[in-house]
Amino acid sequence: MLKKILFTVYIIIIVCLGSATIIEKYHGSEYVSTHIYGSWWMIVLWAVLVALSIFYILWHRVKRLSMMTLHLSFIVILAGALLTHLTSMNGMIHLREGELTTSYSAQSSDDEEVRLPLPFSITLNHFEVKRHEGTEAASDYITRFTIFTSESDSIKGEVSMNNIYSHNNTRLYQASYDEDEKGSYLSMNSDPYGITVTYIGYALLFIGLIWILLDPKGKYRQVIRQITM
Repeated sequence: MLKKILFTVYIIIIVCLGSATIIEKYHGSEYVSTHIYGSWWMIVLWAVLVALSIFYILWHRVKRLSMMTLHLSFIVILAGALLTHLTSMNGMIHLREGELTTSYSAQSSDDEEVRLPLPFSITLNHFEVKRHEGTEAASDYITRFTIFTSESDSIKGEVSMNNIYSHNNTRLYQASYDEDEKGSYLSMNSDPYGITVTYIGYALLFIGLIWILLDPKGKYRQVIRQITM
């Protein structure tokens, strides 16, 4: 019974992650990071999966390294999701030509807009709307800016509809612009710890699954041998 519950929760999470990949193409990384990957219900699902995995290992006294790696990956992925929920930053940066911006707007837990400090200063150098030849229809929006990491260090960057800019685990996306075309809105997503830990967890998950399939003493290989005999 425990094994069936564990498998069911695992399948639900796989379906959610697969759906998130599709949703991300239409709504962006910020949306899925907030409403799926970092959501309370996804963290609860991972917590349930980890708790069941630990209980399963202790109850059945699992000693096979392939199974231990698989269940360890669940714990690491949950830790990554928790770090994302606690340390990630998501919001909107409004830039105006020649003005230095040091903060961004974000939604609080009460759905109120708050101003929070950026990990760097940024100024808009130039914003440009490219249009299809002979029409007023926009083909691309381009924001050129400078990031100041200190009083003496600066980095020039560019963001467009199909070009994301990354700086020290902070990603900037072109979101919108002012009607006078002298200002730009950039969507910001920063997750310095959660993404790295989560990717490690996914790598362990992949290794664990492959290991289980190739383990000569595992149940999967035993079933294959019975079928081919």
